[in-house]
Amino acid sequence: MTAPETIRIETPAGPKLAGILHHPRVDDNAFGVVVAHGMLSSKDSDKHRMICEAAASFGATALRFDFRGRGESDGEPTDLTVSNEVKDLMAATAFLRARGLTRTAVVGSSLGGTVALLAGALDGGLAGLVTIAAPARLPDGPRKAWGGGGSIDGDLIEVGPGELIHRRFFIDAERHDPIGAARCIDCPWLVIHGGADDVVPAEEAKMLATANPKAELRVHPTAGHRFDQPDERGWLVEAVSSFVLGLNNAA
Repeated sequence: MTAPETIRIETPAGPKLAGILHHPRVDDNAFGVVVAHGMLSSKDSDKHRMICEAAASFGATALRFDFRGRGESDGEPTDLTVSNEVKDLMAATAFLRARGLTRTAVVGSSLGGTVALLAGALDGGLAGLVTIAAPARLPDGPRKAWGGGGSIDGDLIEVGPGELIHRRFFIDAERHDPIGAARCIDCPWLVIHGGADDVVPAEEAKMLATANPKAELRVHPTAGHRFDQPDERGWLVEAVSSFVLGLNNAA
């Protein structure tokens, strides 16, 4: 593998997104992987780095990026809406395709998994989809996961230490139907969840997987929402890698 490349992604009439490209050792494969982070995460999560490194090790070009208002991307944290993140993810996928990566899979974690699902329902050209600990119910999932804070100035809600989102997030989220989107997925789809997830219950993974016969459900019996423990993280990376490798070999 060559050294990762720092890039900027243009979005239609929107902010530029910061990203990191992981290149394979031999760059002759037109297969790409886009990794989308969760609500309070970023592209620099160890989990996302490990997934990208694994994908590049078997010949894919892997992109991890920050949604607008997160990490090193333009925008403010209060810009967060599901609709904006769907646009950002589709821009990231278009970025890889513009580089000649005609077959692209998307991997999304937590809220990023739901965003990946919604984007996948709109993009009929995906080679594959992986959702990790993704809420099946919006805004119930995010509200339970991060909505314990109090209202500030009537419009801002504290969802973590120093982390604010605008109430428009919940208004926008109500417009989206993850279960309906699940029924529209027309590519191989791996649904991953932790059996001990106390943020997004494992039953939500079952709701998603049962909505589409193309979905394969894998549950780690003791993993929590973030797959924090080394054995859980290793299991997760292996599961994602094996699935994406199968997509690549099927080309």
